Amino acid sequence: MKIIKLLFFTALFATVCFACQSNENGTTSSNEDIDMSKINLSNIDSLYAQPLSVIQKCVQGKWKWIEISECGNAGLWHPTNTIVNITEDNVIITGDDGLNQFSFPFSWKEKSTTSNYTTYVMWNNEKDTGEWYFDRIQNDTLCVYTDYILPCGSISLYLFYRIK
Repeated sequence: MKIIKLLFFTALFATVCFACQSNENGTTSSNEDIDMSKINLSNIDSLYAQPLSVIQKCVQGKWKWIEISECGNAGLWHPTNTIVNITEDNVIITGDDGLNQFSFPFSWKEKSTTSNYTTYVMWNNEKDTGEWYFDRIQNDTLCVYTDYILPCGSISLYLFYRIK
């Protein structure tokens, strides 16, 4: 009887340990062990819930800024020919005139967001504040939120489209 109990608890312990190390894709939770070839980086509904390495891989590159929504529909507008280039540690936004309109060096910090979930936030190193976090990517359209509340009491929503 003791041998059966010992085998049962050993099997239970091994199962729990394995489950704690694996995520829903069957890959381990360590960022270094994620097989990126099995992830569709153009369509992730809950990008905010992904490991940092997946978020980084999804957001790095050149994007066309296609929409800005601030303070509800009253603040909806569509930038023209604005390009957002996200590198490993810098964001450069270039406008119609080809000049940098805005740029900042960043790092990543895990924190609770204004959307009431915890994710990795693109941290503006110059301002020492959260700048953006990434909600989802659908058909190469990236949904980005600001990590601060506007005077109207809402957060900004930006849409970027991947330039291939």
